[in-house]
Amino acid sequence: MIKKVNVVVGSFFTQFIIVGMLFTYGVLMTELEKEFGWSRTILSSIGAAGWMAWGILAIPGGYLNDRLGPRIVLSVNGFIFGIGFILFSLSNEVWHLFLIFFFFIGVGLSTHDISTLSTIAKWFDSKRGLMTSVAKIGTAMGQMIMPPLIAFLIIRFGWQTATFYLGIAASIGLVLAASIITAPKTSGKTPVDAKTSFELLDKKVFSLLAFCQFCIFFTMFTTMTHIAAHGLNVGLSLEESALLLSIIGFSSIFGRLSIGVLADRLGGKKTYIICLCPMTFALFTIPFTENIYFIYVLLCLYGFSHGGHFTIAPFIIAENFGLKNIGAVFGKITFFGAIGSVSGPIVAGAIFDLTQSYYYAFLLVGILALICIFSLVYLPNETKEIKT
Repeated sequence: MIKKVNVVVGSFFTQFIIVGMLFTYGVLMTELEKEFGWSRTILSSIGAAGWMAWGILAIPGGYLNDRLGPRIVLSVNGFIFGIGFILFSLSNEVWHLFLIFFFFIGVGLSTHDISTLSTIAKWFDSKRGLMTSVAKIGTAMGQMIMPPLIAFLIIRFGWQTATFYLGIAASIGLVLAASIITAPKTSGKTPVDAKTSFELLDKKVFSLLAFCQFCIFFTMFTTMTHIAAHGLNVGLSLEESALLLSIIGFSSIFGRLSIGVLADRLGGKKTYIICLCPMTFALFTIPFTENIYFIYVLLCLYGFSHGGHFTIAPFIIAENFGLKNIGAVFGKITFFGAIGSVSGPIVAGAIFDLTQSYYYAFLLVGILALICIFSLVYLPNETKEIKT
């Protein structure tokens, strides 16, 4: 029982630190634009370098997690992640930041979900959705706390000093969190016809989930990268724009918990469709309003779906493919999501540079979210599993 609790606690803090630090880039991006005059396309591409590394390393990261265990993988990658932000604080050239995001921040990012969520899936059978939700609340807390924190530190000390000390804290915190995460000796359930994860690549379910992961990551990383900049465009201050990210983080708590409970009761398919509906409505509506209070409401709806997705994704993978090779399968599906996370922010940045508006960018991601909902209809309603 203690090991199970440790896994959830360690996963919570891993999610808190990595995702919280990642979403400080939405605030840092505006500081880099002011200091160096770089375009939104370039700034979006810098962040996308990290997502690219994440996608490339997700597959080998999944295999390493299944073979070496989460403690080793998360310790090494967490330390590298923090070093990346320390180097970020010392950079003043575009190519510096591209290398840092690819070789340091992206490496740290590559296994934070795969290792933590697949390990939770292996430890918990009956309450898998709920325990995943609890761990992913760490993500929400990171999104709530870190963007306003770095905005506060930037105003008082400058972005370099703020990033330097947060990088040190991240390295230490991630290694400590990883030290209490261990994998169980048994693997729980596995599908009747599962042999190796390679054989799953040709399945219809895999293709559907990979496509949905691409669409949703394109949507979410576009929104999280550019929403603070959108706030500045409609007249908000730096601190108020950072608050937009915190609102998403706060509302995502309710999505993570609600979707986790629903998944345990309704199964993955129905829950996933329910999860994405508020996000789709919000993304189609944001381009048509500049009323800040209505934007707050829409971001609450978006945040519910944003948080819920990260709870339901590992659940539905375990539900359809079992647990024997869940790290490897999760890594393959994450690869397609990473392609979306790379391309989405760059496309949105290019749209802004061409039109000086995020109007068409938000419409585009709304359309992709809607396509994802219709695609999920074709997932099977039931899965066949046996004990191992």
